[in-house]
Amino acid sequence: MRLNRVRLIGLAAALLVTALLASFTGALFAEPLFDRYQRWSPRPIAADTRVHIVRIDAESLRAPPQGLGRWPWPRSYLALLTDRLRAAGAVAIGYDIVFAEADPATDQARIDDVYSTLSPAARAEIIAIPSLDQRFGDALGRAPTVVARTALQANDAEAQGLTAAGTAALTFDDPFTTALPATVPSFGLALANIIDIDFNAQGHGLINGNPDNDGVTRRLPMVALVAGHAMPSLSLELARIAQKADAITPVMTGGALTALQLGRHRIPVSDRGEARLHFGTLPDGSETSAANIIRQPRKPGALAGKIVLIGPASVGLGDVRSTPLGRTEYGVRFHAQAIDAILNQGWLVRPRWALTAEWGLGVALAALAIIGLPHLRWRWLIILPALAVVVIFGGSVAAFLWGQTLLDPLRPLLIAEVTALAITAALFAETTRLAKQLRDAALAQAGEMKAAREIQRAMLPDAAMLAALDPRLDLDAVLEPAQAIGGDLYDAFALPDGRIVFLVGDVTGKGPSAALFMAVSKALAHSLLRRGGAPLDAIIGALNDELQGDGENVVEVTLLCGIIDLANGRVDLVNAGHENPLVRRADGTLEDVVMEGGLPLCTMPGYTYPLESLALGPGDGLVIITDGVREAQNGSGGFFGSDRTRAVLLAWGDGPAGAATRALITAVRRFEDGAPASDDLTVMALRYRG
Repeated sequence: MRLNRVRLIGLAAALLVTALLASFTGALFAEPLFDRYQRWSPRPIAADTRVHIVRIDAESLRAPPQGLGRWPWPRSYLALLTDRLRAAGAVAIGYDIVFAEADPATDQARIDDVYSTLSPAARAEIIAIPSLDQRFGDALGRAPTVVARTALQANDAEAQGLTAAGTAALTFDDPFTTALPATVPSFGLALANIIDIDFNAQGHGLINGNPDNDGVTRRLPMVALVAGHAMPSLSLELARIAQKADAITPVMTGGALTALQLGRHRIPVSDRGEARLHFGTLPDGSETSAANIIRQPRKPGALAGKIVLIGPASVGLGDVRSTPLGRTEYGVRFHAQAIDAILNQGWLVRPRWALTAEWGLGVALAALAIIGLPHLRWRWLIILPALAVVVIFGGSVAAFLWGQTLLDPLRPLLIAEVTALAITAALFAETTRLAKQLRDAALAQAGEMKAAREIQRAMLPDAAMLAALDPRLDLDAVLEPAQAIGGDLYDAFALPDGRIVFLVGDVTGKGPSAALFMAVSKALAHSLLRRGGAPLDAIIGALNDELQGDGENVVEVTLLCGIIDLANGRVDLVNAGHENPLVRRADGTLEDVVMEGGLPLCTMPGYTYPLESLALGPGDGLVIITDGVREAQNGSGGFFGSDRTRAVLLAWGDGPAGAATRALITAVRRFEDGAPASDDLTVMALRYRG
């Protein structure tokens, strides 16, 4: 019944967290984590990247002669800029700007006024001069150029006060080999360039792109439908023109759009045609101010093989977007990174199977927790969930670093860890309830406990027995249980060869169960040590294996066992997870005996304990305590601690062993000042007389 209740609580927790996670899209948790991955490991962009940005920046917008003046510039400037980029060797030139209106530098009213004063012949000559828009369009026609468009819905265009070009007036290149699926975003209109500009460009690309709900732009649309016509993004079309590719092939998997093939370059996309950028930092030298290009033409071949993007990079001109790297960038840099990503596979992939795998892993881990955790020892309730966190997070990071793949570790971990936490809490509650029942039963049997205390005391050697062991050794020990009976133990006896065995132990817990295990442990230790015939470390190892029993108990025993050779003062010691002893030298100094030690008994079968030793000279004293000394607490929650322990033992002087044990017990009780004892208290002191 107890395990069934625990499992039902775990199942309820799993169902609750699964329902909560299902109500979110996943971006609430996963996207910020993926952003952090990118900040940990941004994409390295090569210093010789083929993308070059020409910025319409603050330097370009200064008043002449330092700059070219306020934007918009006369289209003659842009014609000159285009011609010079073509002459410098650019293989593709893209404008991240929509020229939706005629050149504002042309004052039509003033021109009409001047015309009225001219002769017909003069008017004809002026009319024959190409307009600034026509000159710009002619420059676009002489170069491999791509101009931008913005796809709009009719209500968006009206809301923004924009005049979108009619679809009949637009040129659609349609470089796709097959139709795009209906899952791709569809728009009714496009904000396009005036006809002189739009018609002369070799290609046309969309510059749409919206941030996620948290304001961060993580994806760029690569394709869209405008009035039923397929259109690529500006970056995709520029890459196509630069590669001299005739077509872009949509790749369909299972009836869904999964990639776009451009020559040998494959761009993984969602079914909406969006690609996830692995963001990096464009290298120094990959950007130039437009003013510098116009004033100082590049030498022929200076931009050979480069794809040049021209766009605003000044406050008040261009769109500014937040990136997963935690900084803001102008839109022209987004398109530049997208072009470099097309050419160098700089994409992040969120596989179609990822969501199913994440849900499945979470459910599987929750099921394992519900079935297996109630049977485990307490330490495994911490170790296994922690291990799951390390493995799943590690797998997600590895997939990002070496596979550019985004796998959400939080979804399965939240399902599994909340389930494990609920099971752990339920087990703790059940254990606490059972413990309370045992405590209540113990109070009801106070009389029997008093009798048990007397029996337990009778099992331990008294002061007279300890004093009679050997005149060369002064030995005394005191055990005061925190309850009627306790789990501490001590013993001392002589071996047939004259050496003296002494030991102090501490069974986890207090009360009857600890006392019972204490009795078993002491009796077994006494038997094995008296039998002798093996080194001390081997005997303690055998004691550990014997106490394991059937492996079902959860009791552990710390033990410090020693054998002193009274002929020379050599002490062999084995420490099984116990407090280190202290040595009070005859010269008045106090030493902490730092031991390597090993695990408490009953922790691991077959464990090998190290044998350690120390030397005592005449007058030297050795003191062994349980953790009830240092961890004794007063009413304010303070601990007796090591410093007070050392102070008492330094004052021991050359007195008898009993003086040390009594002084330490008295100091602890005075420190507690009437507060209930938190643990059993055991002190053993011996002085080697030589």
